[in-house]
Amino acid sequence: MKKVICAILACTIGAVAAASLNGCGCNGSKPSSGNQESKQGYEVVATQPDLKDETFGFYILNEKEVILTRYFGSLTDVTIPDSFQNYTVTAIGHSVFNNDGLKSVTIPETVTDIQDYAFASNKTLTNVKLPSNLKHLGTNAFFYCSGLDTIELPASLEKIEPFAFSAAGLKTIVIPESQTLTELPQLMFHQCPNLKEVVIPATITKIADDTFSECPADLTLKVASGSYAEQYAQEQGISYEAV
Repeated sequence: MKKVICAILACTIGAVAAASLNGCGCNGSKPSSGNQESKQGYEVVATQPDLKDETFGFYILNEKEVILTRYFGSLTDVTIPDSFQNYTVTAIGHSVFNNDGLKSVTIPETVTDIQDYAFASNKTLTNVKLPSNLKHLGTNAFFYCSGLDTIELPASLEKIEPFAFSAAGLKTIVIPESQTLTELPQLMFHQCPNLKEVVIPATITKIADDTFSECPADLTLKVASGSYAEQYAQEQGISYEAV
């Protein structure tokens, strides 16, 4: 319970800090051309957008790409555009849709990065379509999305951050077989009260001890026979089926 409270506090702090930038060195103004170059690990915290319409606000990353940093709309079924004013939308920023009462969201194929708390605390969110080119899923990206009982993860994923689905309503989930995603992080499914089944392929070679902390006692891992995931289930005392 303490971990969930801490996560909620962190989510609140993230929203309060939404006017700041991480890595841009500016206060609502555009960075110099040198700072606008795309960099691995570059993260923009939601701020006053460079470009906007009545529904979305975007921050310019470089001459071709923007990151979605604000949602001004009130719709509960949201389709994020793949481009805006000749820029390609490649990322969803920190806390953009945090606690916005969403029911469904469609994310374009152009998006490769979903940052921390992007969809956190949308308790009515039941339907999410992730892009097949997604590479990074941030910390607490779907934290406390209690209505979300399943989600399809793309094989393109390279990294999932801790707490990504903490306290979500997931019942079942399939970890994709992938050469780029080999690790399940700390507290990824922490306190998911409805989680009954997780399918883990042989390509996963590292799982944190607390990935499934405080999940239901009847959780079953479906694993490949002889795989690391089978060994993990045995060591952690988690029920499993080897296939």
